[in-house]
Amino acid sequence: MRAVLTNFGSTGDVLPFVALAVELRRHGHRPVLALPPSFESLARHHGVEFVPVGADLRGAQDDITQGLLVSPERIGAADQLQAMFAPLAQGLPRMLEDLRAACVGADLLISGRVQPASRMVHDLTGIPFVSVYVEHSGSGGGHPAFQEAVRQIINPVRVKAGLPPFHNPLVDGESPQLVLYAMSRHVRPPPRDWPGHHHMVGYFFLDDGALTWEPPAALRDFLAAGEPPLFFTFGSLKHEDPDGFTDLLVAAAQRAGRRAIIQSGWSQLARRPLPPGFLAVDGMLPYAWLFPRVACVVHHSGAGTCSLAFRAGVPQVLVPHAYDQFLWADLGFARGCAPAPLPAAQLTATRLGDAIREALESSRLHEAATALGESVRAEQGLLVARQHIESLLTRVGVNAGRPAARPGRAASSEDGWGEDEAPGERRRSVMEQQRARRRDL
Repeated sequence: MRAVLTNFGSTGDVLPFVALAVELRRHGHRPVLALPPSFESLARHHGVEFVPVGADLRGAQDDITQGLLVSPERIGAADQLQAMFAPLAQGLPRMLEDLRAACVGADLLISGRVQPASRMVHDLTGIPFVSVYVEHSGSGGGHPAFQEAVRQIINPVRVKAGLPPFHNPLVDGESPQLVLYAMSRHVRPPPRDWPGHHHMVGYFFLDDGALTWEPPAALRDFLAAGEPPLFFTFGSLKHEDPDGFTDLLVAAAQRAGRRAIIQSGWSQLARRPLPPGFLAVDGMLPYAWLFPRVACVVHHSGAGTCSLAFRAGVPQVLVPHAYDQFLWADLGFARGCAPAPLPAAQLTATRLGDAIREALESSRLHEAATALGESVRAEQGLLVARQHIESLLTRVGVNAGRPAARPGRAASSEDGWGEDEAPGERRRSVMEQQRARRRDL
């Protein structure tokens, strides 16, 4: 089976698809990672075939995130959001062209929900299609103004391709055949009335070499020099005043009386020398190796960072900035693994220091984090996801010797549709039935 895996977004949005590609390759399949050009080195590092999709839009992503952080009121203004999203709208036609070309000869398309070209390729070609949620889906697709801005990006491209527009593209654009939630039921219990093709399978962890990783000498020596430190990371977020934000983190750690590691990353934190008891690290680190060795993880509540902290069973302090980070922060608090979330807009050194102290000193919080870690580690998200994918392929005929849906070939009753129903018609009817049932997601 040749599978094309794609998504759009930051590193955290892409790593689960790299993990799934590695799992598929390990079991005899032929995965292809079809991602923005900046992820080529990541795919090559893990030995997975790579095809670039679209232009490099990291700058536009950074501008959007920064704009929402500085002016969160824009979330309620569709016209402002549309202006911010203009580079994404301009880049979507090329994404569609590149992804459709990548799928020629493929048996399956696997996609995150923030890659809107995927559903278009499925609708145009009939290629079997799997949606994978790696982030919290929010309430039916987000704020009404956000939904309108997304419509203005996606629907013109759909209509130009001869496809009907979507009312709510981030919900309506998911697969009608198989939807996998790469998250833990112990963190976010699935609704009881989910459609039959929706499955919560567990997190997708990319552990290739992580557990046997050899840290650089500075990190190894710092960890060995005293009690487990704090670890600060804010992923791919950027801050307007990196030096000021670094000073806040240092002051908070000192208030809590703990040593700390500060990861620079895209945030460009810790660009100048830090006081004794602090270590600045740059670049990507294997969190699977690091998190069990620290006392507490202070982070932005990104889905991927949360998943690794949950698995490590380590206390967290959650500082959501934007997007679904607020929802993950609420879930971390609800599971008892973290103090009440501290939104970035309300952050002070005093509040953060007190939250860190609570995370370190609360036996209830430590017990909850430990118990959740045991439950998450017992799950096998990649294995279960692969089994669902292979089952879908069997149903549509790939493993049974019948030809799979290929670009340019209309789907038939052998692909799992009724004999008298075109795929688009059945998808629309299923979509109408399911839309109301997913409002609680």
